[in-house]
Amino acid sequence: MAAIDKIYLNNWEQYLQFKKWCEEQPPLKDKYGVSCKLTDYLCKYNYPFETDRPVFNAPYYLDAYVIRNCPFDFIQEELMLNYGYWSQKRLKEYYNEVKNWSEESECPFWAKLEDFIFNEDGTITLKGLEKSDYELIKEGNLYNTTTSNYYEVGKHFRCIKKPHIKYNTPFGIKNWWISVNPPEGIMWYHKEHNSWDFSSEFVISKWSSSSAHVHTIRSLERLLIKWKLPVGTKVRVTGRYVEETYEFIIKK
Repeated sequence: MAAIDKIYLNNWEQYLQFKKWCEEQPPLKDKYGVSCKLTDYLCKYNYPFETDRPVFNAPYYLDAYVIRNCPFDFIQEELMLNYGYWSQKRLKEYYNEVKNWSEESECPFWAKLEDFIFNEDGTITLKGLEKSDYELIKEGNLYNTTTSNYYEVGKHFRCIKKPHIKYNTPFGIKNWWISVNPPEGIMWYHKEHNSWDFSSEFVISKWSSSSAHVHTIRSLERLLIKWKLPVGTKVRVTGRYVEETYEFIIKK
């Protein structure tokens, strides 16, 4: 379960409006059919505040739901900033910063004055500005599903590296630590489901990690196919000692 950043507010009335809206939204289901509510990710306050406070901290998929459905400009402005959208207000502020820059100091900006285009309708366009994740979400082209279905699941595996010698472990206690490196993206281990899932996928979890562990290599071999990893994924397994390393690759 991944989150990009929190939503912050400094207005108590706005917080109450957003809280009420979250309470009115239907439950949402994750990749494994587990239900949650937006209020599960809402920061709870029982007293008024007038300084910046985090009010919402949710995975990408839930942020995307808020972007597509929340009617409040003060929430959308926060998410625009988090997901890279350059509003007209932000463009004008950036233009003034570039315009007022002193040439005696090192330029801290990636844009130049000639990169700003003033349109007939009074809006500003900035050259080289790619479409933001915020816009892709609005269009339904990003974080619109709970799962990634663009990769081929491997059905076989091959060991491509193993230790040269067998190391003795004190008291017979053995733990093998596992990391997973898919050809693209980042995957996290979720203990509740004994699964590896991409950071872009929506998985409700109280515990996630970049590594998992098993007690034996044989038990790992039984899991490699059950985990449904993408073809080309490299699985690195390390033991107690520096050179005690196995590597597997997931195949078709």
